Amino acid sequence: MARQSFDEREVEQRRAEILEAAMTLFEAGGQEAVSFRKVAAVLGCSYAAPYRYFPGKEALLTAMRAQAFRWMEREMLAAIDPAQPPRQRLRTLAEAFIRAGIERPQRYALMFFRLTEPESGPRSMELAAAKRDALDVCTRTVAAAQAAGDLKLSVDPLTASHLFWVGAHGLVSLEVAGQFVMGRSVEELVPQMVRTLMQGLEEQSAIVARRAAP
Repeated sequence: MARQSFDEREVEQRRAEILEAAMTLFEAGGQEAVSFRKVAAVLGCSYAAPYRYFPGKEALLTAMRAQAFRWMEREMLAAIDPAQPPRQRLRTLAEAFIRAGIERPQRYALMFFRLTEPESGPRSMELAAAKRDALDVCTRTVAAAQAAGDLKLSVDPLTASHLFWVGAHGLVSLEVAGQFVMGRSVEELVPQMVRTLMQGLEEQSAIVARRAAP
């Protein structure tokens, strides 16, 4: 029997179904729980069917990583209120990132896996775009605060957004590992982290300005 062909929309829908099934398996049991046979069992299709969309497990995991970054991007975008002052949006953004990572630790951890998928492959290009777009949510928010005069940076918005990402990632990692046992909670530390980062960036900018003055 000839293999059924699908149009582009059906291919994308089927690919999304495979990714969702694989993500469910991953969140339940980690990387070892993900196999094409198990994905096929979840979907009720033949063992060979997922290979029509992903050549192997590494390609599937790379696509799942991209999906995880897209998930984080959606979480941050959904949290931001354009009516908020720019500085407040930065705090809201950090809170959304940290909350999402804590609530879905397996999916969050997937964002930071190191895989062997070739860097020039289509899945890796998809992953690179998803990473860029997720970070760009923070970069645009920082840039908006700078443009409004609410944040006077000594670095460019992209560098500042990396620093915010580092701080938020550290809090997620410590909370998931159960390391907040010394009298402070993640809820208490998020606003302090955001405030400290902004103050540090602005103080450095003031130092540079004073040194440049005649």
